[in-house]
Amino acid sequence: MSSTKGFWKHADNGKIYAIECTPFGTIIGACGPLDPDNLPNLEEVDYGKETLIWVETTMAEGKLHRFNSQPMVKEGF
Repeated sequence: MSSTKGFWKHADNGKIYAIECTPFGTIIGACGPLDPDNLPNLEEVDYGKETLIWVETTMAEGKLHRFNSQPMVKEGF
């Protein structure tokens, strides 16, 4: 089964986590907090199970939000 991997940012403290989910949204692994100035390739992250309960609880509280690591640049600027 394939999985979805992405960066998530904590709303209160700004820390960034890499989270791996099933296609149905079940969290199967996480890593972090990560250095925002040196984010790893999502395919090379060592996703662990140590923080799963914290990640699930924090997501349920609405405190983790998807984070795009690529800077947004408008054409012509």
